[in-house]
Amino acid sequence: MRNAIMMAAFDLFSERGYSSTTVAAIAKASSMTVANLYVYFPSKILLLYAVYKPWLTSKLEEIETATMRYRSPETRLRRLILGLWRDIPSTDHGMANALVEALATTPPDDKKPNDLLLRVEEFLTELLIRILPEERHHLVADGLMSHLMWMAFDGFAINRRLGDVRDMDTLTDHWIALLLGDK
Repeated sequence: MRNAIMMAAFDLFSERGYSSTTVAAIAKASSMTVANLYVYFPSKILLLYAVYKPWLTSKLEEIETATMRYRSPETRLRRLILGLWRDIPSTDHGMANALVEALATTPPDDKKPNDLLLRVEEFLTELLIRILPEERHHLVADGLMSHLMWMAFDGFAINRRLGDVRDMDTLTDHWIALLLGDK
């Protein structure tokens, strides 16, 4: 039953977004009652995290694999940045936007249900250290650059949904220049 709920939730969150997807619609799509769904997931946001975390982990692993196929730091950075800011926000009907939307509508007193942000930032920091020449590690070692990159991801996810697609190649060139320094 848990898998049926998660599959239905993934489809609905991807297609409709977080706010427009109701628990009743997820229950109906997974052929159960709302009360039965709450046995498995006590809230809609916890259900979203249960769906989103493995989806995002898979996407990040795909980007890591694609990134590390290249040899030069410049090409690796290009693949990473375009993967984060262009490719992930474009996949699965904007699934990336669902979490941004959920967090934007969550009451300020509610805590995030898990440590997904921290894990993503640690993943990005480790990947950036593997990509950058050693003399550039100081730019990313504290995790703040990864935090900035992931906050930008949220904005790109929202803008992609709204059809606001900027010149990602030029933006990527600027980030590469910042991280690698002038050559």
